[in-house]
Amino acid sequence: MRALRQLKPGREFSVTLEKYRFIQGEPILVVASLTGPQVIGHNLSATLETSPDRDKADTATLQSTNATGYFEGSLSSDHEPGEYRLIIEARVDGRPVRHGSSLTIEPDLGEFEGLSSASIEGNDLVIPVHFSAETSGYYSLSAQLYEEQTPIALLQTETALGTGRNTIDLMAHGSVLANHEVTGTLQVRHLQIRQLPARPGLRTHYAFGPDAGHEFSPPDLDRLRDEPAVALNSPTLR
Repeated sequence: MRALRQLKPGREFSVTLEKYRFIQGEPILVVASLTGPQVIGHNLSATLETSPDRDKADTATLQSTNATGYFEGSLSSDHEPGEYRLIIEARVDGRPVRHGSSLTIEPDLGEFEGLSSASIEGNDLVIPVHFSAETSGYYSLSAQLYEEQTPIALLQTETALGTGRNTIDLMAHGSVLANHEVTGTLQVRHLQIRQLPARPGLRTHYAFGPDAGHEFSPPDLDRLRDEPAVALNSPTLR
C-alpha cells in the first residue's frame, strides 16, 4: 500500500505499508522516500496515533537505507484493536512535512490450517477449510475459487465456531462448475474470516489466509448439474 504526496515541482514524499490491517503483535513495517532536491535531516520520524482521539501509541525513527532518499523502520502493533493513524514527518528545506496514512490493528482471531479433500454432495462442490479459532463466536468466511489465474466463483458462508480447530465447508454450486473441464488443480484464494459482533455497536474483526491461498485436486465434477439452486445451502461445522 503506497501513498504519494506531491511537494514542490520535482519533489515527492511517499510512504509504503505492506498492508493496511495488522494483527496484534506483528511489526508495522514502514518505508518512506523523499525524491528531488531538498534539505533534510539524517532520519524521519514515525508516530502511531489512535483515531480519532490522536493519543500517541508508539513512535519510531526511520533510518536511511543504502538507497538514496529511502528510509525504513517499524512500530509495534501490540495495542488495543481499532483504527489508527500513521504520521511520518520529514524536514524539507528546513520545514516539517507530514504524511498521514490510516491502518487497523486486529486481534489474533486464529490460524488457517489448510484444507481437507473436496467432495461432491448433492449438486455442490464442498471444500472443507480448517480454522483454529482463539475465541468462540459467530464467523463469516469468504474466499475466491480459482483455476490457475481465472476466478470461477466467490464462496461465502456463516457459522458458529468454538475455540480450537474447526472445519468450515465452503460450497460451490453445480451451476458454476457443471460442464467445466478442469485439467489440473483448483485453488481457494483471498481467504477472509470475520468475527461478527456479539451485539450492535461492537467492531467486526478480521483475519486472513495465506497470500498464496490453498491448492486442491477436485473430485470428478461430471456429477454436477447446470441448474439453478432451489434453496440456500446451510453452512456446516464439524
